[in-house]
Amino acid sequence: MKPETIQLLKNLGIGLGILSGVAVLLWGAWHVVRLPMFTISEVVVTGGETISHEVIRGEVEQLLTGSYFNFIPRRFAYAYPQTEIIEQLSATPRVKEPQLSRDGTIMQVELAEFEPIALWCDYNQATASACIFLDENGYGFAQAPILAGGAYTRFVLVGQPAVTGNVYADSTDFADLRELEGLLAAYGWSVTRIELDQARDAFVFLVGDSELKITLRLTPTETLANMEAVLAAEQYQHLEPGAFAYIDLRFGNKVFVSEFGAPVEEVVPEDVLLEPAEDVADESGAAVATSTLATPVED
Repeated sequence: MKPETIQLLKNLGIGLGILSGVAVLLWGAWHVVRLPMFTISEVVVTGGETISHEVIRGEVEQLLTGSYFNFIPRRFAYAYPQTEIIEQLSATPRVKEPQLSRDGTIMQVELAEFEPIALWCDYNQATASACIFLDENGYGFAQAPILAGGAYTRFVLVGQPAVTGNVYADSTDFADLRELEGLLAAYGWSVTRIELDQARDAFVFLVGDSELKITLRLTPTETLANMEAVLAAEQYQHLEPGAFAYIDLRFGNKVFVSEFGAPVEEVVPEDVLLEPAEDVADESGAAVATSTLATPVED
């Protein structure tokens, strides 16, 4: 044979050997990744007391169906779609911080659960169905059903809709609103709705539809102290939710009280005020000296 022919035959033999070796490796790998010892056989779900474990298991099983490139099963224990499963479960209503682990061929799914503490409702629809549940951090995690009772306080952003997957407000502002709500409840004044605007003014609606206008530039305790100072004035000691239109506590040393309509501010000579004293204007325009009120803290 010619040397060229011999070399060609050698090259063909080497090529066939390589192809055969690759084919054997692929054949072996195809069978290995399907061995029962490497295949996820069961999905176990724990946690999330009010979340359907069957629904979660079904979602995970669906994501384990099929294979990568029609070769490696998605149930292969060392290549299951962990990121996809976490993303899918995180998008499931009420599911919080899902965790995946594997014990041999058993996949374990551990769930935490968002706990609703309030409702975030669309502006001008605070009593309608356009509300989502808020957790303790002000995170809107799931659409709420139509709730007619007062089990949850309704929070509203002025001029804005409620959005699932977003936070209602800055965490500190939300915590302050919740603290004020608790202080008012301890005082005996129940809050039904709170509206917050972009200037960090909040409008707190009480049972009976009376309103407190407040600012988050004051702490909750300062706001309550100012309110108590107003109610200590003789002509306002009868006020309770449902018996006034609003009390405006946003302006530090000027507090406006309206029992039936818009108040008229009246300037009071300094020698009329207590030391230190603030003025309170009522709907008739008469101003009354009260005890010390906290002044706003600048941002």
